[in-house]
Amino acid sequence: MWKTGYWTCLLGAAMVAGVGHAALRVGGDVVIADSRVFPENIAAGPDGTLWIGSVGRAAVYRALPHERTATPWIAPGAHDLKRVMGLYYDSVQNLLWVCDAGERLADGGKSKASIRTFDPTTAVPQASFPFEADGGCNDLTIAPDGTVYVSDFDGARIFRLKPGEQAFTPWLGDARLAAVDGLAFLADGALYVNTFREGGLYRIAVNPDGSAGSPVQLSLSQPLERPDAMRTIAADTLLVAEGGGKISTVTISGDEAAVRVVRSGLMDGPAAAVLVGDTVYAVQAKFAKMRDPTADPGAFVVAAMPLS
Repeated sequence: MWKTGYWTCLLGAAMVAGVGHAALRVGGDVVIADSRVFPENIAAGPDGTLWIGSVGRAAVYRALPHERTATPWIAPGAHDLKRVMGLYYDSVQNLLWVCDAGERLADGGKSKASIRTFDPTTAVPQASFPFEADGGCNDLTIAPDGTVYVSDFDGARIFRLKPGEQAFTPWLGDARLAAVDGLAFLADGALYVNTFREGGLYRIAVNPDGSAGSPVQLSLSQPLERPDAMRTIAADTLLVAEGGGKISTVTISGDEAAVRVVRSGLMDGPAAAVLVGDTVYAVQAKFAKMRDPTADPGAFVVAAMPLS
């Protein structure tokens, strides 16, 4: 059953900052003060603090509400991090959840993935939750009952960690979820997930016993181009980063999904976005420039834009 009180708290965090706190986040773009960052995700705290996860540096950067520069907060490679991808601020437990997707190996495999939690003020590690050997993590979200759900991009699966458990276990595997990426809950209690390569958007019911319902593909008013991370910004609305160069909102009504482009022309590959007050902050991954270690990809900037 959907817990109304928990949803109110969850939605309040999703709208981070809100009207009363929006002034605490200085408007304008945020520069990441490092080279070859290749950021993959972003999270925001209730005061507008931003955290940015780095695949290139295996680090997390932070910009406080009054700052326009993000600096290393979890140092590159600290705590044996390999590739930082999904980030999620947990407003209920006051934790920052960090997906370490594991290291890419020469034989084409990767080292074991894990999810870590950190104190969002001090960066002190709190817990670490492993995956099974072939499990992976890309993006993550948290349900009203405290269960953490994670997308396994390579495995077309979703993993979960129920409160009190010590490791992530498979929840749903489905061929339709190939390249599953962003995921988020809405007020109807269902989990919404997108697929990066296909550009699909699916609703997955959480059955009363906690098992997964069959994915239902939604009808989009216009295509999503390489959808990546998603965040809840209203009871029926998602904020979606499109790797094809857009930030969009998607409003759900039954099996219909109305897409509205917030901003286009972001050609460095938007990978994730969060809403702080009425301002969207989006990271641009520049993954196409990551293959050549001698090339200079230029500065990495978190782009700020109005939601309206």
